[in-house]
Amino acid sequence: MQTKRRIISTFCELWKRHENLYFKLFVKALQQLDIDEDHKNDEDEISKALCIILNKICFEEDNDIMPPIWEQPHQPVQDIDITRTSKRPDFKCNILNSYASDEASYILSLDIECKKLGKQKGSWNFTKNYFTNGVKRFDSQDHEYGKRTSSGMMIGYIVNIEPAEILTAVNEFIPDTYPKLKFEFTDKVVSCDQQIKRKYIEPHHFKLIHLWCDLRKV
Repeated sequence: MQTKRRIISTFCELWKRHENLYFKLFVKALQQLDIDEDHKNDEDEISKALCIILNKICFEEDNDIMPPIWEQPHQPVQDIDITRTSKRPDFKCNILNSYASDEASYILSLDIECKKLGKQKGSWNFTKNYFTNGVKRFDSQDHEYGKRTSSGMMIGYIVNIEPAEILTAVNEFIPDTYPKLKFEFTDKVVSCDQQIKRKYIEPHHFKLIHLWCDLRKV
């Protein structure tokens, strides 16, 4: 006998299901991610390897999960969006919003930004970059990650240095207006949620999910 799918009655419930689906997908893919030393220095190479695993898992799943899209610009849906289409998160997980009241919210995306975490290289500080060129993009008028949605995701690729040391360094660059990150490093992949109040992008109350993956050979 065929199992009936449970009817989703609100957009909040629809989005929460979407968020949970892709959270579990990325956790599973990150657990399988293994990068050799030659490619650890390239953030994009790591994301490409992750992309292949994500696609494979989606193909093997029974519930027809659409693979996350790598580096796709946001599609303009209003005139004001035309000047901002060049900005692209590392991954987009799109959903058709059957509860949309206008065309702007008809297709929404769980936006995901990925950053390498490790030793400073020259003048490039990866722990500072995690916030300034990662977290901040979810409240930036130039990037508008997470626009029209209530949550998004940051992924940290730990390539060297102890995770607890990296966490301390990242938190030093997070201003007091943001909650600090808190992880328990008990597994290769760990997560925590950060509830932020956005100034420039709606909705203002926003949940940023952080997934960190330890890629060190220990």
